[in-house]
Amino acid sequence: MFNVNQLLSLDKKKEYMSKMIALSGVTLSPEEADRFITYVWDQSILKNNARLERMNDSQKYIRGLGLTSRILKPASTFSSSDYVTEFAHNTITLTSKHFRAAVAIFDSDLEDMNVGTPEAFKSALMSMVTAKLANELEEIFWIADAQSLSGFGATDARSQLDGWRYQLDHSQSGETYENDVTGSCIIMDASNTVTAAAADYRLTTDDSIAEIDASAPYRPEFKYNAMLKYIPSEYKRIGLQNFRFFNNDQVTDNYIDVLEARGTQMGDNSIMGQGPMRYHLTPIISMPLMPTTMIIDGTDAQKEHLDDVTPGTLTDCLLTPKDNLIVGIQRQLKVEPERSAADEATYFFYSIRADCVVEDVHACCLLKRLKIV
Repeated sequence: MFNVNQLLSLDKKKEYMSKMIALSGVTLSPEEADRFITYVWDQSILKNNARLERMNDSQKYIRGLGLTSRILKPASTFSSSDYVTEFAHNTITLTSKHFRAAVAIFDSDLEDMNVGTPEAFKSALMSMVTAKLANELEEIFWIADAQSLSGFGATDARSQLDGWRYQLDHSQSGETYENDVTGSCIIMDASNTVTAAAADYRLTTDDSIAEIDASAPYRPEFKYNAMLKYIPSEYKRIGLQNFRFFNNDQVTDNYIDVLEARGTQMGDNSIMGQGPMRYHLTPIISMPLMPTTMIIDGTDAQKEHLDDVTPGTLTDCLLTPKDNLIVGIQRQLKVEPERSAADEATYFFYSIRADCVVEDVHACCLLKRLKIV
């Protein structure tokens, strides 16, 4: 069984998998190769930037307290009616969801492989499966919704919980994920779909993360800057270096393109890949798995969803303090082998119970409807 850190970091996965696999050996030809190439890479990023909460039960509550009204009064008018007798509170709930998977390794595959050793072949397969599980969990935690907004069917794991994006996008006044103490997520629009969006930016030609004015003085504008501007000042006291921009790597590439076009030392450094990718003090974390196929639902111009059939062209960018995104794990990733003589195969069953929440939605800024250019 994997512990939580092994699941999230995938460290030593080959070592753990090889200990769990006990299949019969095969006779190999002397011409066989000694290495494998697999076509699944671990692309998960958010799992390394989320805070882990261990759950001893199917539910875990995280409560926030605050004072939402002024408490100082003039002494001359102070009376018992001014006593503070209640604190504002907000409770977020982790409710674990159960996910399962099964992968079969057939004896015929082992016998016909003619590559490497049986143990190395099986270890490569298990490593590939583990990377695929990590990728799927990341996608679930980000884009899932249990409200059928994206049309995920009952057999799709993304329909079992509300992911971080859904929680942020449905945290406005009176909505399910509003924080009763601090408030709502700051929602911004990179396009002209919403009339108010144009007021947030100087340039709105191509709706990308960065644009350069087509006329003199050819000054660039970065939407990262607008996102930082709207984060409430009280959160900035922790230091902008403790925030993170999360976006698809193609959005980061658009940012680099504009930096390169400036012909400055910063542009030269971006070409050479010198230093970590940042906007001012805030790191930019590229997420290959953040969807770039979001579309605007024609029946509701305010809502987007992931279109798996007809790819859209839109994506997101999230600004949040590190550790503000939470993954709750009730059950460690459990892997159990089962031999089937009838099928001449060994089945590996995977099981995990997990959930995700945003601790404080008001500390986040979600920029929607970005275009890749």
